[in-house]
Amino acid sequence: MDLKDIILVTENDRGTETNMLMTLDDYKSFIAVDDMSELADNLLQLGRTLGKADNFTEYYRAANVTVSARFCLDDIQLGHFLQGFYNDSKEFRFDKEASSYECVAKLKEIGMTDKGWVDDFNLHYEMENRSFERGQTFHNFNDHDYMVLEALSPRNLVVMDMKSGSLTIALGATEYKRYPKDEKPTKDNTTIGVSWEHGIYLGSTLSTTNFKAYKREYGTPEKIEDIYDYRAKLKQKFYFFQDMSKDDDVPKKLQNDFLHQMYEDFGTIEEDCFYDRLEDGKYDKGFKERQVKEEKSR
Repeated sequence: MDLKDIILVTENDRGTETNMLMTLDDYKSFIAVDDMSELADNLLQLGRTLGKADNFTEYYRAANVTVSARFCLDDIQLGHFLQGFYNDSKEFRFDKEASSYECVAKLKEIGMTDKGWVDDFNLHYEMENRSFERGQTFHNFNDHDYMVLEALSPRNLVVMDMKSGSLTIALGATEYKRYPKDEKPTKDNTTIGVSWEHGIYLGSTLSTTNFKAYKREYGTPEKIEDIYDYRAKLKQKFYFFQDMSKDDDVPKKLQNDFLHQMYEDFGTIEEDCFYDRLEDGKYDKGFKERQVKEEKSR
C-alpha cells in the first residue's frame, strides 16, 4: 500500500474528535451515503485533496456529526495528523480498531507509531549494494523522490527533491532495505530507500560554480585521458542539461536554470550548433586548461 492511498479521517461528534486511517472502500462504508449522486460529489471533493497541502473535505453525516477527510500527502503529513496537528481540540484520540487493517500495517512498515513518531528501534536496516549515476531517481525514507544531478563520488551526490525542487549535497548516500525487526523480509513489509549521513542544503538555484566547488571537496577526480574522453564528457553534460530542461517532473524554474546553464557552458541550446562547435574544437580550451592544472599539481 502506498502512503498516498491512505485517507486521513476525523469524526467530530459534538466536539469529540476521533482520528482514523482508512482505505477508500472503508471510507465509503464509513460515511454510509446511499444516494449515488451525493456519494459521487463527496468522492469528487475528496479527490481534489490529492497532492494539496492541508485541505480537507467535510461531510455532515448527521446532526452535530462532521467527517473531515483527505488523501495522505506524505509521511510528514501522516505524522502531523496522528499528533493532532489538524484537530481543533487537544482532546482527541486515534481509533486503531476503526482504522483499516492495511493502513495500520503501513504504519508498522514505515516504523511509525500511532502517536506519529518514527521508532527506528523497531526496524532493521540492511545495506544494499547500489551505484548512483547522473539522472537516476530514488526514494528515501521520508517518502520523497530525488533525482541525482551529479555523482561527485560513489556515495557523495548532488540531488534534487522532485517535489520541492530543492537541491542537496548528500554525503554518504547509501541504499537500505528496511523491515520490522524479528520478522523475515517480504514484499509487503520491506521498504527500499536511500539515506545519507549528512546533507548540505543549497536551496533551489542551480549553479555550476557550486558543483565545481563541492566536487573539488567531496568528489572523485574524473579520469580523462585524452581530448576524446573530454568531448565525450561534454556530450553527456549537454544531453543531461537538455533532458532536465524538458522533464515535466522538474520544476519550471529549474528547467529554465538548466537551459541558462547550458547556454553559459556551451554558448547554445541547439543540438546541431553544439555538435558543430564540438567538432570544430571550440570547447577544447577546457581540456588544455585541465592539462595545465594537472601538470602544476604534479
